[in-house]
Amino acid sequence: MADLEEKKVIEEPKKAKKTKKKAKKEVRIPKFLKETLITIIVLALIFVGIMYSEKLTHRETLLNFGFKDVGELVTQEWYGRILEDSTKDRKIFNKVSIPFTTSRIIFSLDVEVQAGIDFREIEYEFSEDYKTVTISLPETKIYKYYQVPNTFKSYLDDESWFTNIDSKERHELEDLVVEKGKEEAIETGLIKKATDNAKVLIEQMIRAKNKDIKIEWKEKE
Repeated sequence: MADLEEKKVIEEPKKAKKTKKKAKKEVRIPKFLKETLITIIVLALIFVGIMYSEKLTHRETLLNFGFKDVGELVTQEWYGRILEDSTKDRKIFNKVSIPFTTSRIIFSLDVEVQAGIDFREIEYEFSEDYKTVTISLPETKIYKYYQVPNTFKSYLDDESWFTNIDSKERHELEDLVVEKGKEEAIETGLIKKATDNAKVLIEQMIRAKNKDIKIEWKEKE
Protein backbone atom coordinates (compact mmCIF):
# COMPACT_ATOMS: atom_id res chain seq x y z
CA MET A 1 0.00 0.00 0.00
CA ALA A 2 2.80 2.35 0.80
CA ASP A 3 4.40 1.58 -2.52
CA LEU A 4 1.22 2.57 -4.35
CA GLU A 5 0.99 5.85 -2.48
CA GLU A 6 4.64 6.64 -3.20
CA LYS A 7 4.10 5.84 -6.90
CA LYS A 8 1.06 8.10 -6.95
CA VAL A 9 3.04 10.98 -5.41
CA ILE A 10 5.76 10.61 -8.07
CA GLU A 11 3.27 10.44 -10.97
CA GLU A 12 1.24 13.51 -9.90
CA PRO A 13 4.10 16.09 -10.47
CA LYS A 14 4.71 14.49 -13.88
CA LYS A 15 1.05 14.98 -14.80
CA ALA A 16 1.18 18.58 -13.53
CA LYS A 17 4.22 19.28 -15.74
CA LYS A 18 2.46 17.80 -18.76
CA THR A 19 -0.61 19.93 -18.05
CA LYS A 20 1.52 23.10 -17.87
CA LYS A 21 3.22 22.23 -21.15
CA LYS A 22 -0.16 21.77 -22.80
CA ALA A 23 -1.36 25.11 -21.41
CA LYS A 24 1.70 26.81 -22.80
CA LYS A 25 1.13 25.30 -26.20
CA GLU A 26 -2.49 26.45 -26.20
CA VAL A 27 -1.69 30.18 -25.66
CA ARG A 28 1.17 30.32 -28.19
CA ILE A 29 0.44 32.86 -31.00
CA PRO A 30 1.31 31.66 -34.50
CA LYS A 31 4.27 33.39 -36.14
CA PHE A 32 2.33 34.60 -39.18
CA LEU A 33 -0.26 36.22 -36.87
CA LYS A 34 2.47 38.10 -34.97
CA GLU A 35 3.94 39.37 -38.22
CA THR A 36 0.50 40.47 -39.40
CA LEU A 37 -0.15 42.38 -36.17
CA ILE A 38 3.24 44.10 -36.33
CA THR A 39 2.64 45.08 -39.95
CA ILE A 40 -0.77 46.55 -39.10
CA ILE A 41 0.70 48.58 -36.20
CA VAL A 42 3.55 49.94 -38.38
CA LEU A 43 1.14 50.90 -41.17
CA ALA A 44 -1.13 52.61 -38.63
CA LEU A 45 1.78 54.65 -37.23
CA ILE A 46 2.86 55.65 -40.74
CA PHE A 47 -0.70 56.70 -41.57
CA VAL A 48 -0.96 58.80 -38.41
CA GLY A 49 2.42 60.37 -39.15
CA ILE A 50 1.36 61.32 -42.68
CA MET A 51 -1.93 62.78 -41.49
CA TYR A 52 -0.49 64.87 -38.67
CA SER A 53 3.22 65.40 -39.38
CA GLU A 54 2.67 68.92 -40.82
CA LYS A 55 0.88 70.27 -37.79
CA LEU A 56 2.87 73.11 -36.21
CA THR A 57 2.87 73.35 -32.44
CA HIS A 58 3.76 76.68 -30.89
CA ARG A 59 3.81 78.58 -27.63
CA GLU A 60 4.21 82.30 -27.00
CA THR A 61 6.01 83.57 -23.89
CA LEU A 62 6.07 87.22 -22.81
CA LEU A 63 9.68 88.11 -22.04
CA ASN A 64 9.40 91.84 -21.35
CA PHE A 65 7.03 94.75 -21.67
CA GLY A 66 6.72 98.42 -20.80
CA PHE A 67 4.84 101.66 -21.38
CA LYS A 68 6.15 104.83 -22.99
CA ASP A 69 4.59 108.22 -23.58
CA VAL A 70 4.20 109.05 -27.27
CA GLY A 71 4.45 112.64 -28.43
CA GLU A 72 4.73 111.86 -32.12
CA LEU A 73 1.79 112.52 -34.37
CA VAL A 74 1.45 110.33 -37.44
CA THR A 75 0.31 112.58 -40.27
CA GLN A 76 0.84 110.34 -43.28
CA GLU A 77 0.88 106.62 -44.00
CA TRP A 78 2.22 104.61 -46.91
CA TYR A 79 0.85 101.16 -47.67
CA GLY A 80 2.22 98.72 -50.24
CA ARG A 81 2.49 95.05 -51.16
CA ILE A 82 5.98 93.82 -52.05
CA LEU A 83 6.96 90.59 -53.80
CA GLU A 84 10.13 88.75 -52.79
CA ASP A 85 11.78 86.20 -55.11
CA SER A 86 14.85 84.51 -53.61
CA THR A 87 17.05 81.61 -54.67
CA LYS A 88 19.87 79.74 -52.98
CA ASP A 89 22.15 77.09 -54.42
CA ARG A 90 25.52 75.46 -54.07
CA LYS A 91 28.37 76.66 -56.27
CA ILE A 92 31.75 75.38 -57.32
CA PHE A 93 34.42 77.97 -56.43
CA ASN A 94 31.51 80.37 -55.71
CA LYS A 95 30.88 80.74 -59.45
CA VAL A 96 29.31 77.70 -61.12
CA SER A 97 25.96 76.47 -59.80
CA ILE A 98 25.69 72.75 -59.10
CA PRO A 99 22.61 71.19 -60.75
CA PHE A 100 19.69 70.10 -58.53
CA THR A 101 20.91 72.18 -55.57
CA THR A 102 18.78 75.28 -56.17
CA SER A 103 16.11 76.26 -53.66
CA ARG A 104 13.65 79.04 -54.45
CA ILE A 105 10.94 80.84 -52.51
CA ILE A 106 8.51 83.50 -53.68
CA PHE A 107 6.25 85.36 -51.27
CA SER A 108 4.63 88.74 -50.74
CA LEU A 109 4.06 90.96 -47.71
CA ASP A 110 2.07 94.10 -47.05
CA VAL A 111 4.18 96.85 -45.52
CA GLU A 112 2.95 99.97 -43.75
CA VAL A 113 5.14 103.01 -43.16
CA GLN A 114 4.09 105.90 -40.90
CA ALA A 115 5.66 109.35 -40.78
CA GLY A 116 5.03 112.39 -38.63
CA ILE A 117 6.47 114.97 -36.26
CA ASP A 118 7.05 115.15 -32.54
CA PHE A 119 4.58 117.73 -31.21
CA ARG A 120 6.68 118.18 -28.08
CA GLU A 121 9.38 119.81 -30.20
CA ILE A 122 7.15 122.38 -31.92
CA GLU A 123 8.13 125.99 -31.13
CA TYR A 124 6.10 129.15 -31.82
CA GLU A 125 6.52 132.90 -31.42
CA PHE A 126 3.95 135.72 -31.65
CA SER A 127 4.58 139.11 -33.14
CA GLU A 128 4.28 142.17 -30.89
CA ASP A 129 0.74 142.89 -32.05
CA TYR A 130 -0.25 139.22 -31.88
CA LYS A 131 -1.45 139.26 -35.46
CA THR A 132 1.22 136.86 -36.66
CA VAL A 133 2.55 133.60 -35.24
CA THR A 134 5.75 131.98 -36.45
CA ILE A 135 5.82 128.22 -35.99
CA SER A 136 9.04 126.21 -36.05
CA LEU A 137 8.45 122.59 -36.98
CA PRO A 138 10.82 119.77 -36.05
CA GLU A 139 12.11 117.49 -38.75
CA THR A 140 9.53 115.06 -40.08
CA LYS A 141 10.67 111.49 -39.49
CA ILE A 142 9.60 107.94 -40.15
CA TYR A 143 7.65 107.07 -37.04
CA LYS A 144 7.53 103.33 -37.65
CA TYR A 145 7.44 100.77 -40.43
CA TYR A 146 6.39 97.16 -40.16
CA GLN A 147 4.97 94.07 -41.78
CA VAL A 148 1.18 94.15 -41.67
CA PRO A 149 0.02 91.08 -39.71
CA ASN A 150 -1.61 88.18 -41.58
CA THR A 151 -0.60 89.46 -45.02
CA PHE A 152 2.13 86.89 -45.76
CA LYS A 153 1.30 85.01 -48.96
CA SER A 154 3.46 82.21 -50.37
CA TYR A 155 3.56 81.64 -54.12
CA LEU A 156 6.43 79.14 -54.34
CA ASP A 157 8.38 77.15 -51.77
CA ASP A 158 10.67 74.79 -53.67
CA GLU A 159 13.57 73.53 -51.58
CA SER A 160 16.30 71.21 -52.79
CA TRP A 161 17.38 68.31 -50.58
CA PHE A 162 20.93 69.63 -50.86
CA THR A 163 20.23 73.29 -50.03
CA ASN A 164 18.15 74.47 -47.12
CA ILE A 165 16.73 77.96 -46.59
CA ASP A 166 16.48 77.99 -42.81
CA SER A 167 14.11 79.99 -40.60
CA LYS A 168 16.72 82.66 -39.85
CA GLU A 169 17.25 83.34 -43.56
CA ARG A 170 13.50 83.48 -44.15
CA HIS A 171 13.12 86.00 -41.33
CA GLU A 172 15.94 88.09 -42.78
CA LEU A 173 14.21 88.10 -46.16
CA GLU A 174 11.02 89.38 -44.53
CA ASP A 175 13.02 92.15 -42.84
CA LEU A 176 14.51 93.10 -46.21
CA VAL A 177 11.02 93.37 -47.68
CA VAL A 178 10.00 95.74 -44.87
CA GLU A 179 13.13 97.84 -45.46
CA LYS A 180 12.28 97.95 -49.18
CA GLY A 181 8.83 99.25 -48.25
CA LYS A 182 10.42 102.03 -46.20
CA GLU A 183 12.65 103.03 -49.12
CA GLU A 184 9.72 103.06 -51.54
CA ALA A 185 7.65 105.19 -49.15
CA ILE A 186 10.40 107.80 -48.86
CA GLU A 187 10.98 107.85 -52.62
CA THR A 188 7.28 108.48 -53.29
CA GLY A 189 7.28 111.61 -51.08
CA LEU A 190 6.01 110.32 -47.76
CA ILE A 191 8.07 112.81 -45.72
CA LYS A 192 6.83 115.87 -47.63
CA LYS A 193 3.21 114.73 -47.45
CA ALA A 194 3.53 114.11 -43.73
CA THR A 195 4.95 117.62 -43.24
CA ASP A 196 2.17 119.21 -45.30
CA ASN A 197 -0.49 117.33 -43.35
CA ALA A 198 1.10 118.39 -40.05
CA LYS A 199 0.89 122.04 -41.14
CA VAL A 200 -2.77 121.67 -42.09
CA LEU A 201 -3.56 120.09 -38.73
CA ILE A 202 -1.71 122.75 -36.73
CA GLU A 203 -3.30 125.53 -38.74
CA GLN A 204 -6.78 124.15 -38.05
CA MET A 205 -6.02 124.11 -34.34
CA ILE A 206 -4.82 127.73 -34.43
CA ARG A 207 -7.73 128.94 -36.59
CA ALA A 208 -10.14 127.43 -34.10
CA LYS A 209 -8.81 129.99 -31.55
CA ASN A 210 -8.16 132.92 -33.88
CA LYS A 211 -9.32 132.63 -37.48
CA ASP A 212 -7.72 135.98 -38.53
CA ILE A 213 -4.18 135.36 -37.33
CA LYS A 214 -1.41 135.07 -39.91
CA ILE A 215 0.71 131.91 -39.76
CA GLU A 216 4.30 131.73 -40.87
CA TRP A 217 6.30 128.52 -41.04
CA LYS A 218 9.92 128.04 -40.17
CA GLU A 219 12.13 124.97 -40.14
CA LYS A 220 13.54 124.28 -36.73
CA GLU A 221 17.34 124.50 -36.65
